[in-house]
Amino acid sequence: MSLKVKTDELNFEFSFFESEDSLAKYSGKKKQKKIKPEKIFAIGLFLFIIIFLEYFFRSKAKYISLLIFGSNDYKRCLLLNKLDLYKYDIRYAFIFIMYTYINMYAVFCYMTLDIVITIINDIIRLTYFEPRPFWDENSKVFPCVCEYTPSGPSPTSTNSFLFFTLFLFVHNEVKLYNKLNNKNNFIEGKNYLDENESNISDIRIQNETKSNVALIILAIFLIALILFIDTIPLLQNIEYLHQSVFGITISFSFYYLVFYIFQVKHFSPKQFAKIIKQPWIILTFSLILIILIFFILNNMVYAITASQIEQIEKFCEIPNDFNISTEILKNCSLLFETIGAYFGILIEYKFTFKSNGKKFSAYNVQSKEKEKYNDDCNPIKKLIIFLLLFFIEYIFFKTIIEFWIKHYYQGTNQFIALSGELFLKGIFFFFIMKRLMSKIGLLNNKIFLID
Repeated sequence: MSLKVKTDELNFEFSFFESEDSLAKYSGKKKQKKIKPEKIFAIGLFLFIIIFLEYFFRSKAKYISLLIFGSNDYKRCLLLNKLDLYKYDIRYAFIFIMYTYINMYAVFCYMTLDIVITIINDIIRLTYFEPRPFWDENSKVFPCVCEYTPSGPSPTSTNSFLFFTLFLFVHNEVKLYNKLNNKNNFIEGKNYLDENESNISDIRIQNETKSNVALIILAIFLIALILFIDTIPLLQNIEYLHQSVFGITISFSFYYLVFYIFQVKHFSPKQFAKIIKQPWIILTFSLILIILIFFILNNMVYAITASQIEQIEKFCEIPNDFNISTEILKNCSLLFETIGAYFGILIEYKFTFKSNGKKFSAYNVQSKEKEKYNDDCNPIKKLIIFLLLFFIEYIFFKTIIEFWIKHYYQGTNQFIALSGELFLKGIFFFFIMKRLMSKIGLLNNKIFLID
């Protein structure tokens, strides 16, 4: 369907709000986006420069960190430990916000990027093997938390920066909403455009202004939250300043690589359908990551020196079965949660939607047909879904299941148990929970009645 407009101004407005794919469709030409090698090279060069600067300014950054580190104060440490948001499952809070208010593809993108960044961070940490502040010989830095793995780059900073993907997702959702909203205003007013051109333009400007203000507030909030999360380990005396900056830099580089160079779009039904219809892509990628994890752990892990162990034991009690390989494996077990989530999505596609890619993509990903298939826009329902998901994760999985695994299993057995629990958790939230919420009316069954 094409619309012809007499005035030049309105013709410009209509074209501006059309996506590139739609414009290509109207023009009969298919626009293909090519990945420019020079951009990938630029990211690689940027990382190389950052690594060089990190190494060159490391001693100065350590000196600044020592000025920031606090004294041996029990009350201070107790307060800082309570302010550690990762203890309260903030990662899952962001996942369930995307799950409830964005779409399934956005959640899958975030989880995949999160585990890839975690593995890359662990590889670099094992390669650098830079000790934590209280590991250094004759160090007088008192840690508020006992940590037994190296910290360069900071794992906290590497993972926390990915919370900013929420801004990218919301920004794209707002752009799509404004585009469709302005297009609807345009169509409704097409019979009297000449009389109301200024009114339509004013409405568009007002909508965009409100959206921009909301996005600025969200960006400020997320930046403040990330800085707050990254500052806590520094004040707990368990990370240096340059380690935190190094972690943010690495995370930003891969974030830019995935979303701006490889053009991964969480609102693209075609991309999501391609991943679901070709499971060998994800399974092969997962297998490569698993092989990489075990190869790195068996060939690159350095042992903590006797002097470092002696220094650590001044503040912390080292477990008898402690092994750096096992500790790193626990971080990498999140890979099985992402694989479980993918299997849950695949089961829903195969059995619930009978391999109907059009219905599946329209229901799970933002598209022009989403309103036709899914009318769950009730904010109360969405809030209930978010609270229900977070409650189940925090109370059942974290407080009961994971606590039980960590208490009764040790070493490699703990890694295997955690991996199995995370795999089942992914299937539970991405298939079983969706069907249960559909049965009790939190999600509608309208899509199953449409041919």
